[in-house]
Amino acid sequence: MSQIAKAYSFPLCQAFEHVLTFYESSQLPCGIILAVTNGSNEEKVQNLKMSLAKAEGLTDIHCFYDKQSSMLGILLGDQMLGNTHFHSLFIKEHLHARHMLAGPVFIASFPEQGESAAQILSGMVQEITAGKGITGDIHIYGGKRSSKAKKSLLLVSQDETVNEFLRIYLQRKGYCIYLAENGREALEQYQRCLPDAVITDLNLAIEDGYQLISKIKNGNAAEYSPKIVVLTHKRLEDDKKRSFELGVSDYIGKPFSPVDLEARVRSLLS
Repeated sequence: MSQIAKAYSFPLCQAFEHVLTFYESSQLPCGIILAVTNGSNEEKVQNLKMSLAKAEGLTDIHCFYDKQSSMLGILLGDQMLGNTHFHSLFIKEHLHARHMLAGPVFIASFPEQGESAAQILSGMVQEITAGKGITGDIHIYGGKRSSKAKKSLLLVSQDETVNEFLRIYLQRKGYCIYLAENGREALEQYQRCLPDAVITDLNLAIEDGYQLISKIKNGNAAEYSPKIVVLTHKRLEDDKKRSFELGVSDYIGKPFSPVDLEARVRSLLS
């Protein structure tokens, strides 16, 4: 039996076979979410689908519930990993509020993670049935992400000039760039995009850099931890110590060299 045939031997893969085949043949993006529940039915699945469409503005949603394993599967068309993670937060809260959540939530994306959609889905099922994950945690499936995928960076600074300068420079170096001007906006961007690294100042409005770093490090994706680089005018040892205690990977003082910054980021992501 081939790997693809084995993948489709799982009930969830069989239920989604037509949709999975379409995504694989067209190479269109597809977000995949699995959740362990304590029981469901067609009415509850349809209610979740309608709530997801209304709250998140999604139109390409496919849901299936496997009674034997109590596993809920959701496919989201045209969604990469970052957006899939963002939508999984809504799904988790929806199930939790209705006392339906009985295990972890696993997320993945195709073709971003370098396997066929069926292989990704079956791999996620295998990890869940093997007992991996804690109830309520959101886990990113550890499939192989495509080596061709661009590394993504979230730049956080109140200085629009710095943000724009770094955006242009780092985009030319091949990175996918997201921008935020304050701590709250940065956290929202982080949850939507799941960047590979965050470059942030400490002086931020609404929520400062320390609060942002702490929330990222204690985020909802249990197996996802981006590299964090502090880029700031603050040069006191206490600031450096506090930043590293929170889990940052590097600390760069201003003024800075963009060449040095990019080299250090590249080293962290290699």
